[in-house]
Amino acid sequence: MNEEYLWNREGEADPDIARLEGLLQPLQYQPDRSVLPQKVLKAVPARRRVWVWASALAAAAMVVLAITWRVGFREAGLTGESAWKVSWNNSTPQATHGGQVIDTGERSAARLESDFIGEVRVDPQSRLRLLRSTKDEQRLALEHGTIHAFIWAPPREFVVDTPSATTVDLGCRYTLHVAPDGTGSLHVEMGWVAFQWRDLESFIPAGAACTTRPERGPGTPYFSDAAPELKTAVFQFDNRHDVKALETILHSARPQDALTVWHLLSRTKGAERGEVFARFSELVKLPPTITREKILSGDPAALDAAWNALDFGDTDWWREWKRRW
Repeated sequence: MNEEYLWNREGEADPDIARLEGLLQPLQYQPDRSVLPQKVLKAVPARRRVWVWASALAAAAMVVLAITWRVGFREAGLTGESAWKVSWNNSTPQATHGGQVIDTGERSAARLESDFIGEVRVDPQSRLRLLRSTKDEQRLALEHGTIHAFIWAPPREFVVDTPSATTVDLGCRYTLHVAPDGTGSLHVEMGWVAFQWRDLESFIPAGAACTTRPERGPGTPYFSDAAPELKTAVFQFDNRHDVKALETILHSARPQDALTVWHLLSRTKGAERGEVFARFSELVKLPPTITREKILSGDPAALDAAWNALDFGDTDWWREWKRRW
């Protein structure tokens, strides 16, 4: 770029600048000399007026170039390029492409980063695949190992597949681990994450954790500071649908453990669901539109409204994402 031209219009203009000048020419200010005193016009030297015009032109050019770069960068993902750059053991970041595998081995670590999406740290002994990178979705697959994700892209755009569930970011920071047998565990530090497998859903807010198992999907989320007996009971219930474990969960649940109790509404039926709803109603103030009859019948709108009463975020975000599939 000819910087002299931008500042004093000397030399030949770059083609992009010349094109912008042509587009902006109709908007150039033309003072009414019959109204504006001549002494005011004289007070602004011609060189200064050129400098002001050049500064505005340069700013406009920067905005246009920034927008063009962002759009072009995102659209590049549609042709096989990825929005991510990868660095190994803090080396210089390199470009990536769709389908690329990040295999860290025993002694290596990797870091994926993108100005528009966030960053993902990949621990040693991990295998991560870049499945898709478009302007609407960044999709990875964690086959085994551990990643630490900090995402600032819009909710639902960052997705990680695992052997037993799909992890959908809803604006957060989290750690995801997948064991060699496909069992997964998720710990959320900021925002909340959705776990999905077929028709089974789990919503995990900050401070909570959840496990997922092949052919069984996500389990019941719980807060990391919950009573040990509650966490043990959650594990037993998810694995064996243990009735005594269900009783322990309901008995030991604190008001904040209503998160766990809410998930049990969709994991129980009949009399068990009635007991779960009774306890949930004690822990959370519910609007009158949420009735026992609707919950027992499994009414989706009532279940969503019950979740919203927890104040962890509105399920509309999640439902909007699911409508895309």
